[in-house]
Amino acid sequence: LMIGGFCLIIYGGPLALMITVFLVQVKCFAEIINIGYAVYKMDNLPWFRSLSWYFLVASNYFFYGESLVEQFGVLINNVDFLPFLVRYHRLISFSMYIIGFVWFVLSLVKKYYLRQFSLFAWTHVALLCVVTQSYLIIQNMFQGLIWLIMPVMMVIINDIMAY
Repeated sequence: LMIGGFCLIIYGGPLALMITVFLVQVKCFAEIINIGYAVYKMDNLPWFRSLSWYFLVASNYFFYGESLVEQFGVLINNVDFLPFLVRYHRLISFSMYIIGFVWFVLSLVKKYYLRQFSLFAWTHVALLCVVTQSYLIIQNMFQGLIWLIMPVMMVIINDIMAY
């Protein structure tokens, strides 16, 4: 079942593999953020989850924006508004991060500064681990599908043989 599902995703091509990597990334990030949220759940801190998801969107836009332009440049030039996003990608990425940072500062509650900064750091470490790994997996995939398929197949076969 696992091998069949993976073969179906491979048959879908690089776009299907990218979507799969992205979905795994989102699920991993959700699990890590839920761990951090569970620690400080009683404090009822405002906007923690929303800010975390916002920073995930902003970091994905930053990481994937320029690299996907190189791979899918022909498709991007066919749509009217996408060249604007490509031309001002770094400015938009910087603006998104600054908006998130200002949102964080505005959400600070006086007696919970330490907890809120801890969760802010937790979010950034989670982003560093999860988003960077998925970005590098996708970059590696564009160098050749064999560099993605072989390691994943080894893990799948190992899991199957373990039972």
